[in-house]
Amino acid sequence: MKAFTLGLAVGRLIGDGRSSGTDDQPPSENTPAGPVLPESEPYRSLAESVLKGDVAGAGNLAAQAVQDGVDPLDIALHGLLKGMDAVSDLYNRRQAFVPEVLLAARALDAGLQESGGERDALGRKGVVIIHTAEGDLHDIGKNIVAAIVEANGFRVIDLGTSVETPAVLAAIREYRPIAVVGSSLMTSTRGAFLTTADHIRENGISIPFIVGGGACDERFAAQRDTVQYARDPAALVKILNALPAR
Repeated sequence: MKAFTLGLAVGRLIGDGRSSGTDDQPPSENTPAGPVLPESEPYRSLAESVLKGDVAGAGNLAAQAVQDGVDPLDIALHGLLKGMDAVSDLYNRRQAFVPEVLLAARALDAGLQESGGERDALGRKGVVIIHTAEGDLHDIGKNIVAAIVEANGFRVIDLGTSVETPAVLAAIREYRPIAVVGSSLMTSTRGAFLTTADHIRENGISIPFIVGGGACDERFAAQRDTVQYARDPAALVKILNALPAR
């Protein structure tokens, strides 16, 4: 079975409101339903602008919606974030790729900034701190995870790359997150996560530390009972959705 290109996936989503399973076969009864875009305007156009990675379009549409009297929170929740939901779904299905997810995230940010809905829309489910392990400068995977987590209603505090334990602890105290997420692509750096997990516990902080990336697996995470492993963004979101908001 061939994967969609994003262009074909977007075309089908915009054409009929839902993605199907492949580019050469109709979906079967066993094919999970794809992402659904809003039907009413301006929400559909807002969602489509994010789905297509149209940064300028998302900003302009959001600004116009505000001028037309649409509530900024509705612009975010029922329009912009629905588009990002669709992109994250396509990414999980391997029908969208890294550059497209990052471009969609830029469009989402542009729309949120123009509408003023960012503060109200993001963080409804709690705060999540994201970083890469000390010594690991790879940020693409982290950026994708941040965009998808944010699209699912969490406020993301991105500490960046090569983050030391004291910086993580300081961020936990400041933002009171529901979880800390760490990404590592280098086995030589992943051990920093165990150090950070130990310090989190020693400071009396009871929140999960979720790790992922090419250097991590379930066996690594099992070395600490406060550490969990997420193999991809969808698995991470599932874990986060099961946590109580703070």
